[in-house]
Amino acid sequence: MKKYSLLYGDKKPEDNICITNMFENCRQINLIWTDFDYTHNMKIIEEELNKGVEQLIISGFEIGWDKMVKDIKQKNEKLEIKVICNTQDSLLYYEYERENFFKLLELSKQGIITDIAFLRKGQYETYKNLGYNCSYIKEFYKISKKTKIEQKNEKINIGIYPLNYTWDKNIFNQLCIAKFVKNCILNYNNLDNRMKEFLDTMEIPNMPQRIEKIEEAQIIDKIVKNDVIISASFTEYMHPIFWISMELGIPCLIGNNSDFFEENDELKEYVVTTAEDNPIINAKKVEKLVKEKQKVQELYIKWKENYEKQAIQSIKEFLEK
Repeated sequence: MKKYSLLYGDKKPEDNICITNMFENCRQINLIWTDFDYTHNMKIIEEELNKGVEQLIISGFEIGWDKMVKDIKQKNEKLEIKVICNTQDSLLYYEYERENFFKLLELSKQGIITDIAFLRKGQYETYKNLGYNCSYIKEFYKISKKTKIEQKNEKINIGIYPLNYTWDKNIFNQLCIAKFVKNCILNYNNLDNRMKEFLDTMEIPNMPQRIEKIEEAQIIDKIVKNDVIISASFTEYMHPIFWISMELGIPCLIGNNSDFFEENDELKEYVVTTAEDNPIINAKKVEKLVKEKQKVQELYIKWKENYEKQAIQSIKEFLEK
């Protein structure tokens, strides 16, 4: 395998929780807003090349990185530059996402970027059929440190911890779920005052919290207080809340927005909803997760053992391509 270095920015810290867990040899670089940022990044890349790095893996494609990539390739023609795509077609609704994604595709056409890795199979197949050099890698995650959980909750504690206040996170449909779960209290990442206002209007018992910094330790600190977690967004390519929750042994309901499961995976029936905007259906699924928590954890352990092997193999093939 050619020696590599993975570079990532701080635009989407929730991605970094997973990416830095999936890959070794990771270094953070700046989004390029100024000449200082450009110089800073080029210095880091030069340091990595001096270590004998033969391929740069770039997680995401952020502002100013197109110039950086072109200049690197001009100076190092034999260097392979690969990018892990950190957006989806659904997110091209946002101008920032659209502009940077189209720059990524253009650099791929020019051969400056040698491979684009997609985290969703459908997206990979789409752009492969369009003629782009691309790969499909499977997201996975291992918690760095096991946490002892001693829950003595009188009520069912439901945790909802969106990491961004955007339409695709489906926040208010998720908050509604607690209205239909008996004897519960809702703990949540209070990203906007409208969330608290909504819950009080709906007369849902709630406990606002705040994840000040999006990192594994702070997310764990919030998740462990709960009996069940909900992370049923409309669209995703990274699922840090799901992974952390399930690794801790706390069942998590997600939307139909991953390629984790085969049709015959029993775990899928428990943890995936196909009705992200139906709180009544999802409340029933939440109650089932709480009731059959032990079985869900057993299914997860069995499923992940096989899935993780596939994920590691996909990354190996991407790096060796």
